[in-house]
Formats: sequence, C-alpha cells, structure tokens
Amino acid sequence: MQRVLHITDCHLVETGRTLLGVDTQASLEAVLTQAKAQDPCHAVVASGDLVHDGSPSIYQRFLDTVTRFFDVPLLCLPGNHDVLAGMHQAQLPMEALILGSWLIAPLDSHVDNEPSAYIAPNDLNDLTQAIAASDAQHLLLATHHPMVEIGAPWLDKDRILRVDEIMATIAACPGANLRGTIFGHAHQEIEVTSDHGPLLGSPSTCFQFAPNSATFTLDDKPPGYRWLSLTEDGRIATKIEHLTTHSFKPTMN
Repeated sequence: MQRVLHITDCHLVETGRTLLGVDTQASLEAVLTQAKAQDPCHAVVASGDLVHDGSPSIYQRFLDTVTRFFDVPLLCLPGNHDVLAGMHQAQLPMEALILGSWLIAPLDSHVDNEPSAYIAPNDLNDLTQAIAASDAQHLLLATHHPMVEIGAPWLDKDRILRVDEIMATIAACPGANLRGTIFGHAHQEIEVTSDHGPLLGSPSTCFQFAPNSATFTLDDKPPGYRWLSLTEDGRIATKIEHLTTHSFKPTMN
C-alpha cells in the first residue's frame, strides 16, 4: 500500500508578511510537522497555489520546506495564483510519479494571472503520454481546480469545464485505469462520487473557505491536509486531518 500526503493552497508570501492575518509559512510548517508524526509517507502531492505572488525565491522556500520534512517523491502542480516560469526557475518537481502499481499524474488547469480553469490541448496530451508510457495499473489524477460544482457560485464559475470530454480522452488512452482525482482551490474538504472514481478536494494548509458560500467567506476550520492510502488492487482509502493545535485564525481585515 502506498501512503500519499496531499497538501494544497499554501499561499506562501514574502518573509515577514501575512495573508488574511495568517503566517502561511508557519501554518505550512505546522501541517508538515503534524503529518510527519503520522508517518509513513511514500509521496507528497502539492496541488497548486503554492505561493501567492509567484516569486521564484518563495517557490524555492516552499521546496526547501517540504523536503526538510519529507525525503520522498514530490509532485507539484500550478494553481491560479502560481506563475509557471517561477516554478520552473525554482526547479519544482512537476513530473508524474510511479508508486508501486499506481501512476500519480498531473493535469495542469491553471493559466498565469487568471482565476478560471483551462485545460490546454498540450497539457492533456502530456497527461495521455504519461499514462501510455507507464506500466502502472492504476491512475490517480491531480489537478488544481475542481472538476465538479461544490455549491459555492463564486468558486464554481472557475471550475474545470467539459469534464466528460477530458475523461473520455483519458479512458481512450491505453494504460492505467483512472481510480480517482484529487484537487485543491476550494480550501475545504470535498468528496464527490463520480463514474470516474471519487473526486477529492482537500483543505488548505493556511485557511478555509466556508462551504456553500455565495461569495468569498472564510471558515473557522484550522489548516488541514489529506492522507490517501492506495492499495495494489486499485482502491483508495482517504482521511482528512486538521491541525489539532490551532493558532492560525484568518481575518477579513
């Protein structure tokens, strides 16, 4: 069994600054500290909005922070707050991972400086090539944006569209069978059953959005993360964790 840590929406900022009153570097380190105590961990997936302003030096700090806690394979995806060139400059690992009988593959849904999701043809082609080149039996897909409405109009307008076409393309590709999808962006726990396996959104490592909110609204839940246990026969067991000692309280001011 492969145990994967899913973190997302870390929103790191310049040293000495906060975001909505939260020290996002400290909250990320608190999440990683708690997760580290819950080892084993065989891989980490970070699904976008890793930093808030796209500076290469902050991406480097993100990478240094995660690898200080976990010496395991790491997959990073860009989110709508990320700048792809900065991620490449900091040499963040962005290639698909092989773990036992599993392929964990990214599908880039971001556009620099745009909140809405967009799946470019070349990004979908990169995914299908990774699937075809792999000997893995099972596929866990990772995106930043949700592939499903979550009941929050201000977030739902930016979700991935034409999902059936994307899934048909994946299904037609010879190789690993899609078993589920993980994503970020929503800053909250999402678990939706679909014909393509569970769609699993994870909480942010800094602050959460209120479920079913019509407009931008903060929740009081602590920073969090998701564990995924991937079995050799293609099953996914998962659990959401939040910080048990919570001193990170966001403010709209």
